[in-house]
Amino acid sequence: MTEKTLRYISLFEDITGAKVKDCIDIPEKVIFLVKKGDIEKAIGKGGVNVTNVRKKLGRNIHVIEYNEDPKKLLGNIFYSYDVKDIEITEKNDVKHGTVEVDPENKARAIGTKGRNLSIARMIMMRHSEISSVSIA
Repeated sequence: MTEKTLRYISLFEDITGAKVKDCIDIPEKVIFLVKKGDIEKAIGKGGVNVTNVRKKLGRNIHVIEYNEDPKKLLGNIFYSYDVKDIEITEKNDVKHGTVEVDPENKARAIGTKGRNLSIARMIMMRHSEISSVSIA
């Protein structure tokens, strides 16, 4: 983690009272991975905490709830795309997660130029043994 992400974590925790497990700073937003059970605290009533953090940082933010179960963590990452099923497979010592979403949401789940997949892969590699992610 960089000094900047550590500052982001401190600000986020001060405003929300939620415990941050990881912070990923990418050009289009800051992603906060919060401790299991802290998602409601992190978001706040009516999204007030997310709004306050966004204003303080002057950046878009995204909050994801951590889970030690890789399937549940993948589900949390793609929560807003109506997840139907998640399958974890292993081939040649590479663990792969396939997330099935509502067909109407598939393009959004993948993201422009695969951006959401890249973010999901980054989170999964940092917090599980999964190193490959796809959307079905």
